[in-house]
Amino acid sequence: MLKPQFPLVTAIWLSITVLMFGLTIKSNYSRMQERLSNNTHYVYSSVYEKTHINEVLLQNFTALVSANPEDFVTIRSYANEMRRRYPQIVRFQIQQQADITPPETDFKNSFEPVFGQPDLNRTVLAHSNFPLTFVEPLNADTRYLMGRNLQDNPAVNETLGFAQRYHQPVSSAPFISDNGEQVYALFLAFYDRNSAPNAQNLYISSIIVNIAGLLPHANFMNEGARAQVISEHDIVLDERSSPDDQLIAADFLPVLEDERTINRFGQSFKLYITQKIGLQDLNPLLLLAILLSSLGGYSLLLAYLRQKTRSADQHSQLYQKLKKERQQLELRIHMRTQELRDQLIENRRLTHQVLAVQEKERRNLSRELHDELGQSLTAIRTDAKILKRIHPEENNVVHQTADSIDAIAQNIYDVTYGLMRTLRPSALDDLGLMDALQECIANNRFEEHSIQLHTDFKGALNDMSEDYNITLFRLTQEAFSNILKYAHASNVWIELHRLEKGQRGDISGDRLELLISDDGQGFDVDTLAFKTGFGLIGMRERVRALGGTFVIRPNHDRGTRITAVIPIMDSYSSQETHLSLSE
Repeated sequence: MLKPQFPLVTAIWLSITVLMFGLTIKSNYSRMQERLSNNTHYVYSSVYEKTHINEVLLQNFTALVSANPEDFVTIRSYANEMRRRYPQIVRFQIQQQADITPPETDFKNSFEPVFGQPDLNRTVLAHSNFPLTFVEPLNADTRYLMGRNLQDNPAVNETLGFAQRYHQPVSSAPFISDNGEQVYALFLAFYDRNSAPNAQNLYISSIIVNIAGLLPHANFMNEGARAQVISEHDIVLDERSSPDDQLIAADFLPVLEDERTINRFGQSFKLYITQKIGLQDLNPLLLLAILLSSLGGYSLLLAYLRQKTRSADQHSQLYQKLKKERQQLELRIHMRTQELRDQLIENRRLTHQVLAVQEKERRNLSRELHDELGQSLTAIRTDAKILKRIHPEENNVVHQTADSIDAIAQNIYDVTYGLMRTLRPSALDDLGLMDALQECIANNRFEEHSIQLHTDFKGALNDMSEDYNITLFRLTQEAFSNILKYAHASNVWIELHRLEKGQRGDISGDRLELLISDDGQGFDVDTLAFKTGFGLIGMRERVRALGGTFVIRPNHDRGTRITAVIPIMDSYSSQETHLSLSE
């Protein structure tokens, strides 16, 4: 058994080992992803904060200038303080619209009335000249910028146009400053708020930002991390790399990457952060421990399988022996079960035969009582009447004796007639089931026992064969007899319906449904129903003989309920049933 199991066990062992390696690497990968996420969050937060600061500085600088454009002392003091606090700011600048008057013809074409006011933006765009009026720091390296028009610089010309049109912070494309640094300009156009907006009091404030100052210090990033600032045109503007002193690099290991975009406050950049994976990140000692543990477990498993093989051989021999004995036992059980089933069928057949013989004997005895004893009693009464006619005197001894004989014969006839009706009601043969049931109800005299009878008969109950008639009559007769003897009931209900459609239980189509219930004292149905006496057993067997179901159970509130459902078979089946009952 070991050889067939060996490939499967080996495959399972390899799968488990690979799974454990995978889970370990996945755990390390999740940790490395978290480290990359931390680096990304740190870099993004730093750059985002600095771009926000840049926009706030520009807004504050613009607000200060618009309040008093001529107060250069205050403006320069603010600019110096902000440059000292925020090293990424290279310089502050102010441009002012030059005082030019367009030709009369151009004035009409350039000014379009909007709610009665000229469109200053279109005028400025058509006749713009924005020399620099303020630069901070103002030194030998920047003094040449004073009075220059930045629109002459192709790097910022388009950006200045956007700033004049929208009056929102707008950043230029990155360019190289005079000292070789990678920078960009952030512009904001505004009007002197102390004067009415016109072409002569339009200003543009700007700050020059050093791109290298946006990225945070690399020492704060994890080992193997690198951050890059990329322009909208996918040009790397600046980058920072953390030291790799303790990182054991491996070319076959992947590099984790993450990318974020900053497009706020008029400034647009892409941040590209990468994270190298070193051998120490894979936790090789743990992987080695997993491998050794897996090999140890595999060895123990093989030893266990060898022991299991020896035990399995012994168990197999014992199992074969037990299997053989079990098969013999099952065969004996099957034979015994078949014998019991055959015996049950035979007992039921004998029960049906007893009922058929009993019914036949009752019919014969009733006929004998009617033919023999009835005729004899009639002859006796006739002779007694002749004697009374011969001796009409009432005081005559012969007359009195004849009268007594006539009375006794009449009493014997009444008793005999009652026995005949009990044994075989003549109405069942002469008039049908309904009249026989009415006669049975009358003979039980429920009124004399203070019992109120409730009846409900439906359907073609007189159009059935003798088998159904005698079965229903005997069920009713036996049930009424038990109620009068034992129930002590106040109400008795009998419902007999013949239904042609629907279904009740397993019986559908043309069927009989008999319900007899009372509100008497009842009895323990589960214990006593078919354990004592022959009455209920006979009722059940009569119903089963016709292929029906018989149920006895406690009534809803009190008393007992008997339910019988009998299918109405076709003529062939009915004939077979009749023959079985008549054997």
